[in-house]
Amino acid sequence: MAINFVSPSGEVSIQDDLWHVASSSNSGQTDFKFVFDVYYKGQQLVRTKVFPDPLSGKGYFNASQVVRNEITFNYFKPLQGDNICISQPSTSGQIGLTYQVSVGEDFSGITTLNLASGNTTAYNYIPPVFNRRKLKLDNWNNRFLSNRPLKSLKHNLTDRVLIGVKSLVNGRYFNVRAYNDSNNMIWQESYLYNQTPTGNPFLQLDVGGTNINNVLFSYQLTNDVNYWEVGFDNTITEYVRIYNECNNKYTPILLHFINAFGMFETARFQLVNKLSMDLERKTYAKRDYSFNGNSVDYYDANNVYNESSINYGSKIDWKYHLTMNYPSDAEYQWLNELIISPQIFAEIDGAFYPVSIINTNYEYSKNVNNGLRAFEIDIAMNQTRYGYRR
Repeated sequence: MAINFVSPSGEVSIQDDLWHVASSSNSGQTDFKFVFDVYYKGQQLVRTKVFPDPLSGKGYFNASQVVRNEITFNYFKPLQGDNICISQPSTSGQIGLTYQVSVGEDFSGITTLNLASGNTTAYNYIPPVFNRRKLKLDNWNNRFLSNRPLKSLKHNLTDRVLIGVKSLVNGRYFNVRAYNDSNNMIWQESYLYNQTPTGNPFLQLDVGGTNINNVLFSYQLTNDVNYWEVGFDNTITEYVRIYNECNNKYTPILLHFINAFGMFETARFQLVNKLSMDLERKTYAKRDYSFNGNSVDYYDANNVYNESSINYGSKIDWKYHLTMNYPSDAEYQWLNELIISPQIFAEIDGAFYPVSIINTNYEYSKNVNNGLRAFEIDIAMNQTRYGYRR
C-alpha cells in the first residue's frame, strides 16, 4: 500500500479554493474512499470521505469552506498611538492561520486514518478578478499591502490614515519626509520601530499627521507642509505620500475598512455627507369619542381631542449618503474593495461606528468614459434605536 499527498503551496488565500490531492495504490478497489481529516489548533474540524476521481483515481478535497470559518475580525485598534505601527494582526486566526489535513483510506469495511498529512498556512486575502491563482501574497513581500495609488492620498493633518505593510525584517526604521509647496524636502526624520521578533510580518500602520507628530522627536508636521511621505529604510523601496488637504465647509467622514489584503485602509469622504433616518411606526386604532352620561364627547374640557390612533412603538435606523471628491481611475479601481469589505468603521466625532454598505452594484468608472465624477455611496449606521413605548 502506498499513498501520496499534496497540499497547497505558497502564501495561498483562505478565501479561495484550497485543494488537497491524494493518491493511493488501493484507489481501484470497488468501494474505496479517501478519508480527509482537518485539524486546527489541535481540534478536529471535519472528517470527509471522498470517492476517487473516475479519470485520475485521485482524491480531491477543498478545505477552504471549513477553515475560513476560523478567521476572526477583531484587531481594529485605531487608538494605539505613539507608534506608527498600531497593531499586528495575528497569523493564528486574524490575517492567516495554519491548519493540518491528514488523509487515510476506507475500503472493504476497514477505515485506516492518517496515512499521510501536511500543514498548510493560508492568509486572509481575496483573489483578484484577473490573474486568479497567479498573484499570491508572496508578491507583496516588503511592500505596502494596498492596491490604492500610493502617491496621491489626500488627508487633513488630524486624520487617521490606516494602511498595512508586510515587512520581513525585524528592527525596522520608518522614514518620514516633509515637502513644501515647491516640492522641496524641508526635513526628514527616521523613527525606529523594533518589531517583536515573532515571525509575524504584517504591520497595521497609521501614517496620519497626528500619529506621525506623536512619534517624531525633532520635527512636526504643520500646515506649512504641502505633503509628507512615509517609507522604509533598507528593503522596502515603496513609500506612501499624503497631501495636506485643508478643511473645507463640509465635515469629512473617514471610513476605515478591511481591504483586499485583510488589512485596514482609510477612505476619506470630504464633500457633502447627508444623514437620513428611517422610522418604522407601530400603531393601533381606537374610538375617538367617549360616553359621558347623556352626551358623546370628542374632546374634553381643556379642548383636547381624543385619539383615533395610538403610536405605541417605533424603531429608528440612520444612514448616511457619502460623497468623495473626484477619484482617479486607479482610485475607482481600489474603491471596489470598500464595497465588498467585510468590516467597515465610520469615524465620527472621534468614535468608531460599525457600518454596512447599502449599495449592491458598483461601476468601475473611468474619466475617458464619464469625465470627472464624484464617488457616492450609502451606508447604514447599524445603530438601531427604539422610540417611546406607550
